[in-house]
Amino acid sequence: MKSIKTKIIVTVILCSLVSTFICGAISIVNSVSTSYEDSQREMQLKCVSQSSELDTMMQNVSQSVEMVYSIAVAKLEHAASFRTSKDYVDTYTKQMLPILMQSAQNTKGALTAYIRYNPEFTEPTSGLFLTRNNSDSEFESVTPTDFSMYDPSDVEHVGWYYIPVQNGKETWMEPYLNSNIGVYMISYVIPIEVDGESIGIIGMDIDFSEFTNTIDSLSIFDSGYGLLVNESGKVMYHKDLEIGSNLADADSGLQSVVDALGNEQTEETAVSYTYQGKDKVMYYKTLENGMKFVLTAPKTELQEKSRQLAKQIFGGAAFAMILTIIIGTVLGFTITKPITQIDGIVKQTAEFEFASNPANQHLYKRKDETGRMAISLHNMRKNLRQMVANIRHVYTDLKNTTEQLSDTTKRVREMSSVNTDTTQELAAAMEETAATMETVNTTVSDIKERATDIERYSKEGRESSVEVKARADQLKLKTQAASEKTVQMYENVQQKTEAAMEQAKAVEKINQFTQAILEISSQTNLLALNASIEAARAGEAGKGFAVVAGEIGKLATQSSTTVGSINEIIAEVNEAVANMTGCLKESTDFLEQTVLKDYEDFMGVADQYTKDATVFDDDMSAISGQINTLLKSIVEIADAMQGVSSTVSEAADGVADIAQKTLEVSGIVQGNEKLVDNNRENIVRLNSVIEMFHDEK
Repeated sequence: MKSIKTKIIVTVILCSLVSTFICGAISIVNSVSTSYEDSQREMQLKCVSQSSELDTMMQNVSQSVEMVYSIAVAKLEHAASFRTSKDYVDTYTKQMLPILMQSAQNTKGALTAYIRYNPEFTEPTSGLFLTRNNSDSEFESVTPTDFSMYDPSDVEHVGWYYIPVQNGKETWMEPYLNSNIGVYMISYVIPIEVDGESIGIIGMDIDFSEFTNTIDSLSIFDSGYGLLVNESGKVMYHKDLEIGSNLADADSGLQSVVDALGNEQTEETAVSYTYQGKDKVMYYKTLENGMKFVLTAPKTELQEKSRQLAKQIFGGAAFAMILTIIIGTVLGFTITKPITQIDGIVKQTAEFEFASNPANQHLYKRKDETGRMAISLHNMRKNLRQMVANIRHVYTDLKNTTEQLSDTTKRVREMSSVNTDTTQELAAAMEETAATMETVNTTVSDIKERATDIERYSKEGRESSVEVKARADQLKLKTQAASEKTVQMYENVQQKTEAAMEQAKAVEKINQFTQAILEISSQTNLLALNASIEAARAGEAGKGFAVVAGEIGKLATQSSTTVGSINEIIAEVNEAVANMTGCLKESTDFLEQTVLKDYEDFMGVADQYTKDATVFDDDMSAISGQINTLLKSIVEIADAMQGVSSTVSEAADGVADIAQKTLEVSGIVQGNEKLVDNNRENIVRLNSVIEMFHDEK
């Protein structure tokens, strides 16, 4: 039979190997799956993030054009003006030039901006066309394209005008190469309609590299990249394919990509396909202009993290297995050594050898299960030694007790006769106790009736407290309403007082007018005096003039006198206004400092009244609850007293039984004398068992 040491080592190693293998396998499967899903999620988030950035760039362009469009429509009166008045068209064009210029200058990546009119009723070069060579230079106005040189079906040269007009709505044009400056551009155009008639368009051309540079700067894994296509798979931008080509024509494996682009349900989901013999995964999202932004990467790069993680887990599992074998072997030797020593102690115990061995002392210091087992075994042996000593002691005591029991049995027989007399006296005492219990029952009934009255009074007090609380709530509501009315009256009085004080300031303007009249009167007097002097110099010829000058002087003097009277009246008015202002100020101060404060005090009293009523109600509720408890206690006491009375009656019956039992005890005592004899024989057998143990002396 194999030893426990071998079993432990083999079991630990096998369990560790199996658990490590299972955990490693599960970890590899889950980690590989999770890592691949994380890579997909990372790719999806990058697709959404890049799409949002491209949409933001397009929204900036569309907002700039739409702002110009809204101003252009607002400035238009009606379509007929474009048909009948060239001057109106020229004036309108001059008004829109700075607006279009500013919008184009503020739009990142804008290369051209234009407002073109319907060539059916305007000149073929009418409108505005702003251009610049790059995003750092200033815009300049140039002669617009001559519509008369191209057929409306010439999409390459005038499609930017006729396509949005035919669509009847704002339109993003596909990227195209501007051969004049050698730059790919993308256009946003809005048709202008007034009274249901097409007036023209407003548009802006953006350097397409603003978008492609953003896409080129995107990196995903090692070789992932982004591209732009339309829903039919036409390439708008690709790092390897030409703009305008079709994905399906470039590689047959890309047909699945084209099919996915036409299905809205696959948006923002992983689409697998094959390109140039490599398995790839792509995500796409539809942009604001209808183009599809596609983010693609080789499937092997998405799985690279999974493979690296699997290698790390496998290496860790192999290291754990080797470490487990070493630990299992050491652990087997460590565990079995103290168990072997404990086995020897158990054998000694089985042979009733309880002598202690100093070589086993180190087992008791161990902190593991073997240490606790050794301590328990040591305690058991110690207890057995003590038990043997106790048995010897019990043997001696039992022998002595047996002799004493024999003497006691004789005494019990003698005392049984005495107990018979005592039970008769106890029966008489039980009868007196029963009479006393009847009196107590009567008293408890009276207390119960009075407690019932107190309960009724407490209920009435609680109902009164509810009414008091309701009145306190009404008082609080009325006080609050009166306070709100007073505050409203105070605010009205204060507003009217301020208005009256403002109106009183008009009197000061009268003072200014009277002062001006006084100055005019003074100047008039001076003029009259000068006129009189000149008339005197003129002699006879100036007499008539002197009379007029004298009348003017009198009139000036009367004006001064009248102004003085007006000033006196104004002084009285100012004094009355000051008094009125003081009275109004005192009134508002009285309302603010006294009346409103009193109402605040009233509100405080009402709140306190409500709180006191609540406390009163709570106290009455508590009293009612205590009375109910007291009443229940009294009922319980009455029931208990009834039970005591019954018990006393039963006790009287029990005393009679005791007398009968006492007689029976006398018979039992005689039987005990026989048992004492048997006990002496058992003591002899117990001594023979004690002699079998070999404990320390």
